[in-house]
Amino acid sequence: MNHLWQDVRYGIRMLLSKPGFTAAAVVVLALGIGANSAVFSLVNAFLLKPLHVQKPEELTGLYSRDTKHPDAYRAFSYPNYVDIRDNNQTFSSLAAFNLAMVGIQEGDQTRRAFTAIVSSNYFSTLGVTLLNGRPFLAEEEKPGGEPTAIATYSFWKKRGEDPELVGKPVRINGHLFKIVGITPKGFTGTTALISPEIFVPFSAYSMVMNDFDGSVKPLAARDSHALMVMGRLKPGVTLQAADRALAVVSSQMEKAYPAENKDQALLVRPLARMSVSTSPQNDGPLAPYARRTSGPASFSITKCWRKWMPALSIMTRRMQAPSSEL
Repeated sequence: MNHLWQDVRYGIRMLLSKPGFTAAAVVVLALGIGANSAVFSLVNAFLLKPLHVQKPEELTGLYSRDTKHPDAYRAFSYPNYVDIRDNNQTFSSLAAFNLAMVGIQEGDQTRRAFTAIVSSNYFSTLGVTLLNGRPFLAEEEKPGGEPTAIATYSFWKKRGEDPELVGKPVRINGHLFKIVGITPKGFTGTTALISPEIFVPFSAYSMVMNDFDGSVKPLAARDSHALMVMGRLKPGVTLQAADRALAVVSSQMEKAYPAENKDQALLVRPLARMSVSTSPQNDGPLAPYARRTSGPASFSITKCWRKWMPALSIMTRRMQAPSSEL
């Protein structure tokens, strides 16, 4: 123990006798730890942090590929989505969605935010139980009723955790929506990169969907390819088996609606964690990477220390060297 205290006192004296090197060593170590912490924060948010959906590894994306041009994919129309949802033996649940940038009015100000336009079974497909309120109803997929919305936990926090937020109105793109639910803490949808603040049902499609070039068609049009589709495969159904079963569905849809569904093949692939796209992506499935590794996360203070130890060792040797050698 005495030797330990002697070493500590000697180290302190050496640090005080060389303030320049001491400051440099502190700065180098601080930069190393800071950089390590920043990288870990990003990796944790995008790769390790769970997305708060039930069994994310079971979720898959459904994609429509052009058989004449295998690299070309397109989105789904609402009628096509409904036909697939109601006439397949592959999925236990199939939901559709899209994203839009909207203006949310707060007092005299209007701020931009992402909103997700979703089918009524969106939350049940993801296995998400709302913090408060109710999910969307099937009849809220069709226009004509009172516009409704589900707020995210972060939106609720911004409103001061108002215990009576459910039932209150929110103005989106100039339209009044009634808030009917609040998502649980940490829920960001199916992607870690973009987190909507508000969810609205398909009945609000024309109110919130971006139409920058005037080409947006009514949601009910079969040639309006505007939706992305994801779902859960039935127990025991593999991706290969799903593709084979959906090939029959593709053929049936092409025969029923040849103008809109010519040369289209339906494919099932893992749902991406980092992106929202009409084509399969290679940025990793929804399940956190930490679950798919045999060891702990590789970002740690220990690795940071090993990385910066050579620089610190050089500084220490210089501090211990006689002044004539410096």
